[in-house]
Amino acid sequence: MPRTHFICPDGEQINTVGCLEQCRMAGRCVSKPTLILMARQRTPGRKLSATEALNGTRLTYLKRTTTYGESPMNLAFALLGTFHHLQHENVDPGEGLVEVRLDDDEGGGTPDYYDGIEKALWDYKTTGAFKVNRALGKKKFESPFPTGEFYKSGPNKGQEKTRKLVEWGLGEPDMWDWQMQLSRYANLYRGYGFPVERAYIQATVRDFTAQTQRQYGLDRQIYVIPVPLFEDAMVEDFYKTKNAALEYALEHHLIPPPCSPSERWADEGVTDLTTPGRRCLKYCPVYSFCDLGIKAHEVAPSLPADENTP
Repeated sequence: MPRTHFICPDGEQINTVGCLEQCRMAGRCVSKPTLILMARQRTPGRKLSATEALNGTRLTYLKRTTTYGESPMNLAFALLGTFHHLQHENVDPGEGLVEVRLDDDEGGGTPDYYDGIEKALWDYKTTGAFKVNRALGKKKFESPFPTGEFYKSGPNKGQEKTRKLVEWGLGEPDMWDWQMQLSRYANLYRGYGFPVERAYIQATVRDFTAQTQRQYGLDRQIYVIPVPLFEDAMVEDFYKTKNAALEYALEHHLIPPPCSPSERWADEGVTDLTTPGRRCLKYCPVYSFCDLGIKAHEVAPSLPADENTP
């Protein structure tokens, strides 16, 4: 079922249609045109889309079987990404395809751009510095650096003062979800007879500031990130498995197991199915229908900060 309500700043819900007709509060939290855009939703297909399959099966199942509300504040970044894509839709690159919908027996998707000359796929992301940092494989190394000054009193008297020296190096990129999405697009294009030899993510850092520069070692607002593609057989198996799990749950009216640790944005190292993640707390619109989501809101103070949100 679709999202049927907006959640107002005071926590109360209002039917989407009613919200557009008349705000129930003293004034709108965002403009009516913005709410109209936020109210628009794609009708889900019988099979999973390239991006939908990257979510936990439980999340997808609950979004399809329950009516739920969402705060316009939580839709802000999604709307920002929509504007980004809409601008690109109006550009004709010549030897290429822009926003062309492709489908097969396991679903489909809409790749952002196919470069017919380079035989390359491009996908545009408006995302956080934390996610870009992981996709680049950037690693922070901290070490003490002598300042040439000495303590004149206190327990460290006579010892040389140091400051923290931060250096950045490259490790193994962490972008499995982007890899799977681009690999799925490549799989679809190849199915239509278009060769795909490489793929790129063009990531715009939505929270680029002086602080994120220091915190994540980033030096610009837009990064072009090469994406290694998975083998077609692996991609096809992944989507068949995800589709089968969702179809079984829908047919038997059976809520699927909890989302995996990575799907719920759990802390690194968490492997069990009982610990909520950041997504459970602030970024799951159907949390109230899930025991893990309910638990997340009961223990909210102990969950990680938002700075690590993808």
